[in-house]
Amino acid sequence: MSAATLTAEVAQEYLRDVEPMWRAFWFHLHLVAKNLEEFAAGLGGIDDATYQYHVSGQKNDLARWVHEVIGDSVLARHLAGAKSKDEAADIVAARLAELKALTKH
Repeated sequence: MSAATLTAEVAQEYLRDVEPMWRAFWFHLHLVAKNLEEFAAGLGGIDDATYQYHVSGQKNDLARWVHEVIGDSVLARHLAGAKSKDEAADIVAARLAELKALTKH
């Protein structure tokens, strides 16, 4: 993923807590993520069956939430192509690090 077109302000917006709380990502089994950092931790804490629940068939709850609620279409596109929970977790962790680096300047 590239930070070339991202500004610190946009990165900060992607890292914010979502409001109201009902817009948080609710992992199957009741883990809740209200920002990308919690989302990354949640991905690391779920099993493969829970991951499959969110990405089965034609749906991809993970990519959809990132696109529609967080607003990060680049991350959403990469997540939509993930083939496993571990790959999805790596993609989110990399984007999170990229966004955090932008906000430190």
